[in-house]
Amino acid sequence: MAPSNTIRVLEHCRVAPPPDSITQTSLPLTFFDLPWVRLHPVQTVFFYEYPNSNTHFIHSFLPKLKHSLSLTLQHFYSLAGNLIWPPESEKPMILYVNGDSVSLTIAESNNDFYDLSGNHARNITESHPLVPPLPISDTLASMLALQVTVFPNCGFCIGITIHHAAVDGQSSTMFMKSWASICRSGDSSLSPELLPFYDRTLIKDDPEGPEKVYSNPTRSKAEFNSKSLTVMDRKAPPNSVRSTFELSRADIERLRKRVEKNKQTPPLHISTFVLTCAYVWVCLVRADHLRKKRLRFVVAVDCRARLDPPLPVTYFGNCIACHMVHAETSDIKGEDGLGIAVEGFSKVIRGLDNGVLISTKKEIPAPSEEMEAPFGIAWSNRFRVYETDFGCGRPTKAEMISIDKTGAMSLVESRDGTGGVEIGLALNKQEMEVFAASFANGLKAL
Repeated sequence: MAPSNTIRVLEHCRVAPPPDSITQTSLPLTFFDLPWVRLHPVQTVFFYEYPNSNTHFIHSFLPKLKHSLSLTLQHFYSLAGNLIWPPESEKPMILYVNGDSVSLTIAESNNDFYDLSGNHARNITESHPLVPPLPISDTLASMLALQVTVFPNCGFCIGITIHHAAVDGQSSTMFMKSWASICRSGDSSLSPELLPFYDRTLIKDDPEGPEKVYSNPTRSKAEFNSKSLTVMDRKAPPNSVRSTFELSRADIERLRKRVEKNKQTPPLHISTFVLTCAYVWVCLVRADHLRKKRLRFVVAVDCRARLDPPLPVTYFGNCIACHMVHAETSDIKGEDGLGIAVEGFSKVIRGLDNGVLISTKKEIPAPSEEMEAPFGIAWSNRFRVYETDFGCGRPTKAEMISIDKTGAMSLVESRDGTGGVEIGLALNKQEMEVFAASFANGLKAL
């Protein structure tokens, strides 16, 4: 039975870093940040079991969440700041001024906690009230908004809406783990692997490189004809549902053996990531979600360790480059579709040795009658999002809500920590049913 979708707002407040803990600071955007300035914010939700009353949660646990958030923001000050576009500048910047803060909404829901956090197909709109809006205008854009929704005697969830110009998946996950660590321990200090690194001077760009492409106001009249910070309004397709699919460690090994059996040369890069993306791509094509003659799959590559000089893994901001896997629909739909897809991903990954930034200097061609819009991926099974423990245990479910607007799939590690993966999709209801059957039947046939 569908949930009644009733949510009652208990409190709107703002949380700032501790007074005088940070001086006014500006943070320039790099060419890694600029492509995301006008794209839809990233929205995620973390569900946690908490079998206590609403009163117990509000008086015992909520104060810890608020206080630890304040302490965390002194390390992640850019998320309390705002995106602005100074009149004299060719590109926007993030500005933090003493007193800036993050919007925090506290709400109560009478919906079924376990239904909303399940893997089964459900209407995409059921999750939307769990993530807050992000205030954005022509001249000012907030970086982060948060919502805590309590389900009495069952659990709570934390909804995050974050501006993509401020973070990539690695950085947003680091923020959440840092907040969880401080909440769990009560200690405002962070371990070295969670301390953000902000130095932009290590990121170099040549005069005709990616920054020139993305910051040039004449690049696209539709996107950069003004200094407006308003994001593009994307709507989810009608009659869409959201589902989560799982590949166990055993499933992944069977997929690997299938590919290795049929392919000898050239050597393939057969990681869990590649096998998962390839298998989902095949199932989407066979479900007729992707119908045009030619296909593209966007692979976002973390560049931190690949730059010269390399950046620390704790670099806070965007540091990803998008690379494209190309294929013919008929090939992916054919008997050896999985092997062909894996070959395509392997070719892209091997090509990274020639330079991780080569593709960022090229604009992605628009869809055409023969070519599908690029299909992409959000999050990564390497982020280990299920380690985000606020002191009440691992999340029951971690889910990316904004994929229903971007059309991407999300990928995280399995909650049980056994080496599997969870795949999130938002599709038309009928397409989802066909995809689910193709996904299950394909695994049975291995």
